[in-house]
Amino acid sequence: MPPRRWQVLGLMFLLAFFCLESCGLKDRAPKVTDPTVVRVGEKNFSRTDLERFFDSRLSEFRGTDSADLAKSALLDSFIEDKLLLREAEQLNIEPNSQALESMREKLTASGGGNSSDLQRDKDLEQSMIESLKIKEYLHDHLFKGLFITPEECEAYYKEHISDFVSNDVVHVREILVDNVDQANKIQALLRANRNRNFKELARQYSKAPTAADGGDLGTFQRGELPEEFEKVIFPLAPGTVSKIVGTQYGYHTFFVEEKTLAHQQKYDEVENQIQEKLMLERQRGALDKELASLANQVQIQVNREKLDFKYVGARFASRGGKSQ
Repeated sequence: MPPRRWQVLGLMFLLAFFCLESCGLKDRAPKVTDPTVVRVGEKNFSRTDLERFFDSRLSEFRGTDSADLAKSALLDSFIEDKLLLREAEQLNIEPNSQALESMREKLTASGGGNSSDLQRDKDLEQSMIESLKIKEYLHDHLFKGLFITPEECEAYYKEHISDFVSNDVVHVREILVDNVDQANKIQALLRANRNRNFKELARQYSKAPTAADGGDLGTFQRGELPEEFEKVIFPLAPGTVSKIVGTQYGYHTFFVEEKTLAHQQKYDEVENQIQEKLMLERQRGALDKELASLANQVQIQVNREKLDFKYVGARFASRGGKSQ
């Protein structure tokens, strides 16, 4: 199995894919008081600013022992965003108009309201603008000039060669019918035509959603299919059909179109994967270094008594920021 795809740059897209989902377009009732809870440099941020950042992301933590820890981690992320935004604005970075319109369209398509709604919601529009400013700052300034050499990729492959073993992979088609007599009839038709008519029979008889595609289920590695299916599918050779498998959904007949046996992946197969992984690590390192530097340069105040949770973070206070 190839190594997991690293997700170390969530901060790059935090506002784009996190705040945009969480902000919503709902109206918020005005509050009598909206105290400042965080100050980053010369800017104050209110409890409402923080709640908007948190919205819809903490439902699984509310009322649990981990709520304070989760909210504290998100408050740290909020501060990180504001530090990066401050740098972007000092460099007079403005969002690309086409990128902003694309972001609006994606949010509209996901059910976040129509384009005119988004433009009227000033908070949401501002969040999108800030997100793009941060993204452009990271791409065009902080990460500019970072690269991974072929020698680094080859060295990583040699040091972690055991990580690059591909499991058995099968490309499978399926015919699903309601009764065993019909399944037996289909098996007979397949034998008569040496399985060459599997796609046509799937389109004609299968009740599965894949029928229109000739029963194409896709490609699977060992461990990705239900055990009862794997037992009959993986022993099959390419071009052969399984025995009938009965489940609560009906009677299944499987056809293995292609099969690739487990093997040690060659460097050429995984070079791009390694390059991407090492680049993400390098970017994460650059980002951590930048945030540490900014936290030491910029005054940060967290007004704990104004928060509606117990802030257990200390990372910015330990780096030179102030936490009250």
